[in-house]
Amino acid sequence: MRKQKKNPSRDKNTGKFVSGETPINVIEEKKGDYTFKAILLIVFVFVLLLILNNTRILSSISTLDFQTNKTSTNNTFQSTANDSLDVKSEAQTSIATSNIQINKDSTTKIVAQNQLDTLALNTNQIARILVKYGNVNIISKGDLDSNQNLYPGKIIKNGDQITVGEYPSYISFILNNDNSVIVMYDNTNAQIVFSETINSYKVKNGKIHANIRNSSKPTSFISQNSIVNIGKQDYALMNLLFDEGQDQFVTIDGQATIINELSGLSLKMIKQQKLFSTKIGQLIWSLAIESDFIIGPKKELVILPIEKEIAKELKPIKKISKKLEIITEKKPKITIKPIKVVKPKPIPPKPKPIPPKPKPIPPKPVINYDKTRDYDFNVAIDIIKKESIVTYLERPLMSDIPVYYFPDINSELVSSISEQEKFIVYPIHRSGFLVVGRLGTGPLGYAEYDLINFSSEDRLGKIIDLSKTRFTIDKK
Repeated sequence: MRKQKKNPSRDKNTGKFVSGETPINVIEEKKGDYTFKAILLIVFVFVLLLILNNTRILSSISTLDFQTNKTSTNNTFQSTANDSLDVKSEAQTSIATSNIQINKDSTTKIVAQNQLDTLALNTNQIARILVKYGNVNIISKGDLDSNQNLYPGKIIKNGDQITVGEYPSYISFILNNDNSVIVMYDNTNAQIVFSETINSYKVKNGKIHANIRNSSKPTSFISQNSIVNIGKQDYALMNLLFDEGQDQFVTIDGQATIINELSGLSLKMIKQQKLFSTKIGQLIWSLAIESDFIIGPKKELVILPIEKEIAKELKPIKKISKKLEIITEKKPKITIKPIKVVKPKPIPPKPKPIPPKPKPIPPKPVINYDKTRDYDFNVAIDIIKKESIVTYLERPLMSDIPVYYFPDINSELVSSISEQEKFIVYPIHRSGFLVVGRLGTGPLGYAEYDLINFSSEDRLGKIIDLSKTRFTIDKK
């Protein structure tokens, strides 16, 4: 018997044939999208090639088997819906990525090590020249060619000795660590000594303009007389003039501390102040004026010759073709009367001044020194002996001292005391004279106290005070 074909049933809504069998789910092959991963791989390789800067890194990179990675990548693009191939290709891609990451880390470490080695080699390089003009010498230890070709940008090393010649020579340089600018002018001799804790300039003499910025280390300028200290977090714009006799410092802006080497005195300066530090231990402060802020070479005025201008061509004046019409008018008659000259009255002569009559000069009173001498050589000497009043043993000041009979240079000369002789001075004072005598002979006469070399400065004052209180003569 023939099998009858079963007619497929139709859908009631659409009218299409519907299969009565259960639908079979067809598993579509999954295609992995590896384009993005390939782009990342290419970017990493390109970055690595840019970072590599030495042959050791290039050799390490060249050992990588990029061909294997490329083959594995192509195989992953050709794989279709096979899940096992999917897993295998993903594993290969992750291995390649990890290899590149390892190489990148090693490259970064090597580059960082090279940078540290470069910094270690350049610790001796502290500054670079900005401008050099005139006679300037830089002497480096162990470098015989350091004084040649002092061009802008040349390196200044730690410990260099800088000498600047006569005006208008100068040099300016900028520090590498904090961008501070130093300008050394004519007749300057200085050595740069930097350490891990301080930046020092040892100056013998000269003129320096310093623009010190905030830094991680303090700055100091050291001379024979002074020390200038600028803190590591301070800013200072100042002029420094060093000389054997005294140093001068002017703060234009910022602040600094000045210490005198001899006395140890210190003073903090702020902007627009001036300070002198002397070799005898003084610090002299004052306000700065506008001329103190100027230092260094000054431009001299150059008188240029006067250029003669080219003479312009003169055009001839054209003749006037029209004739001028002359209008004749009657002119008024002018009559000039003679002016009578009036003679000035004669000025009477000034009367001659009558000289004033001289004032009558009173006659000088006659001084009777007899009474004075009698008192001094009898009464006063007895009082000194009885009361044991102190007398003094002195020497002449410069030469022989004349001894007078009275306390007057016009009186009779009694004796004289030689230059090396010691004599007795009694505490009796009379109008610039003192009673003096020799050892063992008693009082001789009067001598001027200006010619006596007293042993102490206050001795003459004590003698005058004692004479006023004890040996005053009654004028009655």
